[in-house]
Amino acid sequence: MIKYILFLALISLSLPGRLAAQDAPDTAAVAVDTASAKIRPDTLSGKKKGNWFKRDYPNPKKAALLSLIIPGAGQIYNKRWWKTPLVYGALTGMALVIDYNQSRYRRLRTALNLKRQDEPHEFSGTTLDNLNTLRTLRDNYDKNTQTAYVGMVLVYVLQAMEAFVDCHLKGFNVDDDLSLKVRPSLEVIGATGQPVMGVGFAIPLNGRPLQKKGGNLAGR
Repeated sequence: MIKYILFLALISLSLPGRLAAQDAPDTAAVAVDTASAKIRPDTLSGKKKGNWFKRDYPNPKKAALLSLIIPGAGQIYNKRWWKTPLVYGALTGMALVIDYNQSRYRRLRTALNLKRQDEPHEFSGTTLDNLNTLRTLRDNYDKNTQTAYVGMVLVYVLQAMEAFVDCHLKGFNVDDDLSLKVRPSLEVIGATGQPVMGVGFAIPLNGRPLQKKGGNLAGR
């Protein structure tokens, strides 16, 4: 009897060890799966993102930003290469106007100062050899210089606005459905119930025509 009890006790002690040994591979597999699940997001996050220029193209804000940083860059971003020389041509023209008026202003200012001191100057013996004339011309060229600076700023801002608007229009849907259609229409006057012939206009938007009845162009 004692031997039987000892035999059962040994069997009961050995069973938990065997069960633990059987469960160990499953635990390891779970650990491997968990580790791989943690690694995958890191691997995916390390993926290279798309090019900044090609991402969400066309983007009007990017076009305007590029034009503000480098004039003409927004036009290149919009693939309107032929507009870039026009931008630089306008900026160069304004720079030449500024230089021309600024140089004339400095020459007249120097001549006016010398004239006030009764000393010879660049325009001595000419029709400009007069205090009032020299002062007027100096002020005019100074005003022209300031106006040219304003024009330079306007050209700089306008080329950025043009890139912004042009980029917006690149995504604008223009097809055969976006056309003006003219058709006859029949209106009924509410008070009298009398029908009146007129002309109706229809402008389809996204496949849904928007009708606007005319002002009785045909008359009664």
